[in-house]
Amino acid sequence: MRRAAVACIAGALILALTRGAAAEDPLLGTIEVRAPRLDDEAHDSSASATVVPITTQPSEGQTLADVLDDTVGVQVRRFGGLGDFSTISIRGSTPGQVGFFLDGIPLSHARSETVDLANLPLDELDHVEVYRGSSPLALPSSALAGVVNLVTREPRDTPAFSILAGGGSFGTRKASLSGSAKSGPWSGLVSATYLGSQGNFSFFDDNGTPLNPFDDTTTRRKNNAFDSTEMLAKVRYSAAGGTTLTGVEEVFINDQGVPGISAFQSDDASLRELRSLTYLRLDGHDLGRPGIDGSTIGYFVFDREAFRDAAGQIGVGNVATDNRTYSSGLDNQVATHVGTHEIEARFDVGGEVFQPRDDLAVDSVGPDQMRVRFDVALGDTWGLLDDRLLLQPSLRYEHVHDEFGGTVGAGGIISPQGHGADRDLVTPRLGLRFECLPGLAFRANAGRYARAPNFSELFGNRGSVIGNPDLKPEEGINADLGFVYVRDALGWLTHLRAEATGFMSEVDDLIVLVQNSQRTAVPRNVARARVVGSEFSLALRALDHVHLALNYTYQNARDHSGIPARDGNRLPGRPAHAFYSRAEYHLGPGQLFYEVDLLASNFLDQANFHEVKERTVHTIGIASRLPWAPLDVSVEVRNVTDNQVEDVGGYPLPGRSVFGSVRWSWEKTPQPQEGA
Repeated sequence: MRRAAVACIAGALILALTRGAAAEDPLLGTIEVRAPRLDDEAHDSSASATVVPITTQPSEGQTLADVLDDTVGVQVRRFGGLGDFSTISIRGSTPGQVGFFLDGIPLSHARSETVDLANLPLDELDHVEVYRGSSPLALPSSALAGVVNLVTREPRDTPAFSILAGGGSFGTRKASLSGSAKSGPWSGLVSATYLGSQGNFSFFDDNGTPLNPFDDTTTRRKNNAFDSTEMLAKVRYSAAGGTTLTGVEEVFINDQGVPGISAFQSDDASLRELRSLTYLRLDGHDLGRPGIDGSTIGYFVFDREAFRDAAGQIGVGNVATDNRTYSSGLDNQVATHVGTHEIEARFDVGGEVFQPRDDLAVDSVGPDQMRVRFDVALGDTWGLLDDRLLLQPSLRYEHVHDEFGGTVGAGGIISPQGHGADRDLVTPRLGLRFECLPGLAFRANAGRYARAPNFSELFGNRGSVIGNPDLKPEEGINADLGFVYVRDALGWLTHLRAEATGFMSEVDDLIVLVQNSQRTAVPRNVARARVVGSEFSLALRALDHVHLALNYTYQNARDHSGIPARDGNRLPGRPAHAFYSRAEYHLGPGQLFYEVDLLASNFLDQANFHEVKERTVHTIGIASRLPWAPLDVSVEVRNVTDNQVEDVGGYPLPGRSVFGSVRWSWEKTPQPQEGA
């Protein structure tokens, strides 16, 4: 209660500073139980959620990794420059503890939950939803640290078309086009983006001997080129009564070199990837009786990953893998209103099959690995005190069944016995939102979440990991407490949004790799981790000319495994302080912008021996609509001070780089209706 009072008092101070300029108290959107939603597009009123619009951003050389890295509570770790592998951490989590979805379709797989951000779209998106520490019932599964939902763009009511071309440093090039149209009850959208780069940036190389300065040199990244293509097609039929049928096909193709670590770069290691995601969604209103809405999604996802390192320069040996994953599912959701209650329920079933192959192994075809998942969830949004108080209890039950043909043991030998395992995951959650004053809301969440072991941990691989089918799921508790304040038309401030949140999380039975020989390791439930911290974000617009956004995250992420060499140490790759700010000045059709990204020092290893120094990265740019042609142009300079930095030891990031683009867009002017 004391923390709740402090949160409300802190929010009231902000309100007091601006209340005199406000003419009235606007309602910032409503849900069916009439409570104001301070995050209009988020599915969960009480959750710590950030909705990042994509279509309103200028045509900069951004990727999804950049967008997420600029979000409060989120940190991205990059294993190189543009197109290279990158992962996400939310509130000090591991990458595998974050769930990823595209329009609600799961992108995380049982082979490894870690999603490569370089393989995910940006130009085809309308917005990105980031839920920190909780998982809304609008998505078909939960995750330990939170979830990221990528929401694709919608077809427009009037015909529209746009095309973009851009390029920059290190042989970077980009081209994209999109078109949208509507005819009667039918509407559609087509979008395609190509992105490629040579990636041959220069970097400082200590030759793998940080204590010997005499062999240090400046060299260039090699075998780091990539070419990727992203395509999206969406077709929708809108029937009478609000029922819609939507079909989507998304394809991603990538071909890239894999350079390895800086001191021992590879010459010809390569990676080729293909993803095909198809889904059909039916949304209905007033099903059976007024007030009952429902949706059903059937989907199929095919992933192929071909990695070749014939010379053994990347891993522990020569490999030529060609792994394939087949995923499908049927997700169902229904919602209705009973008095001041909004009841939500879902029933989901899905499965996937992983087919490993290594053409350089004695037995090239490995055993198939299969997972079937069954999910049932029920939640309520209960409005009290004239809907100023919202209580959101929910309960999710997930059953996971694994089948595999054999476990990889020492030396890569596969045991002939087949195995099966069943796991039950129960994840309760309680959310609360209380509107202390108009526009000011106090929020709190607490829940328990779990992660089932993935295929690599259960079954092992032909390299250095021995399977352990007896692993228990990771289980964790997340809780947060804070406030959000949103107001419009505050005199010279046309918009203001402030948010402050304190959080904690603790994970038991953390799955870690324990080395059991010189060349092999086995996953075991041996560790515990605890993270406590706070988040603050502020966004404002002043006089329609100045836009300012800033985020600050503090986290104290510690290892509590009890292992003497690590107990009490900071978790690697989790800096205690992270600050991001963007300032824009708009004048007519143009804008100037400046970004600064500060990251405190952190460690690369669990023993806290290898430290990454704190760093500051500056970005400046300009974007404008040309007065003599319907063209939008933008130019940006990243890492202006040319800092030589890295997120992961041995994987340098680019220094100063320049990117520019030109975009032409057209939209048919709506015809005025007769009698208007």
